[in-house]
Amino acid sequence: MARSVTRFGVFLAALLPASFAVAAPKQLKPSGKVTASEGLLHDAFAFDESGRKLATIQFTAKGSTHLRVGPPGGKPRAIDISSFTATPEKIFGLAGYWFVVSNEGQRRAAIVDPSGRIRRTTPSFDDCEVSQSPKAFVAYSEKNDPSGDRRFTIQAYKPDGSTIFLKDVVVQGNGTIAGGGGVTFLGFTDSHFAAMVEKPGAYNSKLDVRQPPQFAIWDVKSGKVGPGKTPPVLQNFLEFVRKRGEKPDQTAVIVLAAGRQGYELVGPGEKVRSIHLPLAVDDFDPTSLQQRQVGNKVVFSLLADRPGRKKGDMEEKSRFALDFFSLDPRSAKVTVIGEVGLPSRQPYPWSAGGNKIAVQRKTEDGNREIMIYSR
Repeated sequence: MARSVTRFGVFLAALLPASFAVAAPKQLKPSGKVTASEGLLHDAFAFDESGRKLATIQFTAKGSTHLRVGPPGGKPRAIDISSFTATPEKIFGLAGYWFVVSNEGQRRAAIVDPSGRIRRTTPSFDDCEVSQSPKAFVAYSEKNDPSGDRRFTIQAYKPDGSTIFLKDVVVQGNGTIAGGGGVTFLGFTDSHFAAMVEKPGAYNSKLDVRQPPQFAIWDVKSGKVGPGKTPPVLQNFLEFVRKRGEKPDQTAVIVLAAGRQGYELVGPGEKVRSIHLPLAVDDFDPTSLQQRQVGNKVVFSLLADRPGRKKGDMEEKSRFALDFFSLDPRSAKVTVIGEVGLPSRQPYPWSAGGNKIAVQRKTEDGNREIMIYSR
């Protein structure tokens, strides 16, 4: 009889939904907090790569705009950036330097060195990203020329603000890159340092036939094209190109799978792999995915919507959470970091660096505060 009960229990467990079988993630506990001593905190903030310094923006009561840099939850240094902008938008930390992006009709960036001095400002651009290899701040713009060509203007800077290159990439009306030796543009990769292109197949004069097209990487800085490859399944490769182009700043990017059923990892290289999420996928808003490169891992978050996620508690305040995960691009393995309970499903900005995660939320008086979590 005992053996029959045991077998029945195993059988019943196999029928239960996955969400019942997976333990809820641990609640991350705050290890520090950032508030505005006076004035208001902006919603732009960022860790450096190590997680030992956090940069925030504060609008003072006297109308100044300060960049504040210091240990998470500790006493920061205040840097007055009012001469650069009163409308900051986002911050990037890179090798001890900080790139403060403003948006006053057009974006531009101020490069702040470790001493707190604005080293230089960039020309305007549409958007920007950070490259990890090589370490660089990359800004880019796109416009359509009267001739019908597409013009991409790319600015790349070292962390200290010195210029790596400023270059226009012109895609002609027939899809080929001007001065690219006849290659057809498919999309950018490697933080706009390179483009995925199609090369014409080699022509065999004896047989009067041309081989199938090949695909290669075109180096933006040098204008040189690498060796060509013939993908085994053309349609699969073109789908890879499309997905890879969603976030060219990362060597491996998480995207929604077809039909928004689960997630896929695109890269490194030309791989597209399914991701196994160790929690019930149905718990999450699929459109809430945010991801950051932290060292050699990808840290990502999803908004959990679990009515009554505390046992027997159906109160709205316990319904939502921001769940954090770490992904190893080499194996595509996902590890649960933990979750932060939220009072609502509105967006909550966050940043990650080293072993720390910072999440911003509004206080009861309408100001903002940043909670620091160690993982």
